[in-house]
Amino acid sequence: MRREFVDLLCCPNCLADLRIDESHADAGHVIDGSLACSNCETRFPITRGVPRLLPDDGNRSQIRENTAERFSFEWHHFADFDVAVEEQSMSTWMSPSRLDDLKGLTVLDAGCGMGRHAVIAAAHGVGRLVGLDLGNAVDAAVANTKHLENVCIVQGDIYHPPVKNGAFDAAYSLGVLHHLPDPQCGFKALAPKVKPGGWIHVWLYGREGNRMLLLVLNPIRRVTSRMPLALLKIISGVTAVPVALAAKTLYRLPWLGARLPYAAYMCWLDPASFAKIHAIVFDQLLAPVAYYMRRDEVLRLADIPECTVRAIEHNRGMSWGLTVQRTPNGESGKLHKTESAAR
Repeated sequence: MRREFVDLLCCPNCLADLRIDESHADAGHVIDGSLACSNCETRFPITRGVPRLLPDDGNRSQIRENTAERFSFEWHHFADFDVAVEEQSMSTWMSPSRLDDLKGLTVLDAGCGMGRHAVIAAAHGVGRLVGLDLGNAVDAAVANTKHLENVCIVQGDIYHPPVKNGAFDAAYSLGVLHHLPDPQCGFKALAPKVKPGGWIHVWLYGREGNRMLLLVLNPIRRVTSRMPLALLKIISGVTAVPVALAAKTLYRLPWLGARLPYAAYMCWLDPASFAKIHAIVFDQLLAPVAYYMRRDEVLRLADIPECTVRAIEHNRGMSWGLTVQRTPNGESGKLHKTESAAR
C-alpha cells in the first residue's frame, strides 16, 4: 500500500482512524508492517504490500470466506488479461454509467478480484482508487496494479468495509453482490462509504432472459461448486471447447446466429481468446452462491435511506446495471424523475 491512502481507511470493527505503526517500504509501497486502530488499538498486518483489514472473528462468515477463496483460485490461475477485451466488458457492466465518469474521482472498487477493473479505471483517469476483496485474490491484484500510484489494494469484507464513511465520490461493484448470501446487506454496507451527491454502480446477474441457462446451470453448479478447484479447472476447460466453437461458428452465420438463444452474449464472446472463454466457464461453475435477480429485486437493493435510483439497464438481455445516487435528504428507492429505466 501507499502511505497516502491511509486517510481513506478505517478499522473494520469500530470505524476509527488507522495509523501506520511499523513499516518496510520499497519504491513508495509499504511492503510489510502494521496498521493500528486509534480507538480500539486493534493491530492489522500489512503483508506483501496489502493491508489485511479483516473484521474480528464474530463478524466473519464461513460461506463468504469459502466463496472468496474459490474466486481467489480463479484470479491467480487466470491472472493474465487483455486490457482491451476487459475494457469492453467493463464498459458494458458499468452501463448506464461510463468509464469516463470515473475521471478525477476517489473511487471504491468493491470486490476487485485480480485488479483488472482497477487497471482500466486508472487508464480512464481515476483520481484515487481503493480495491477491496475478501480473499487472497488481493495478492494477484497487487501484482497487476503495483505500478499505479493512484491505486491501493486492501483485503477486507464487503459486509464490514474497512474504508471511511463519505470518503468516496463513487463506488462500483461488478459481478460481486449476487455471490453474497445477502446482496442487500452488502449494498447497505457500501452505500455510506460514498459521500452525498456521489454514486454507486452495481452489475448483477439477471433472472429475466436467463430461464434456459438456469434450468441447465443451477443443477450442475450444485455439484461443481463443491468440486476440488484443480479438477474444476480441467472440467471447465473441456466444457469451454463447445462454447468457443459455437460462438466462433454457429453464431457467425448471418441466417442463423441472430435467431439462436443468447445471440447478443455469444456475439460478444466470439472475439475472445480460448483462455478468456475458459475463465468465464470456470467462473460460472465455481461459486457456492449465485443469485439471478429480477428487476424488482435489483431496485429493492437501493430501497434504503439516502439512496435514489438514477438509472437501471438490462444489459444484453441477461444482466442488470444499476446506478444509485446518494442524497442527503433521506429520499430512497425511487427512480429519479429525470431518468428512465432501459429494459
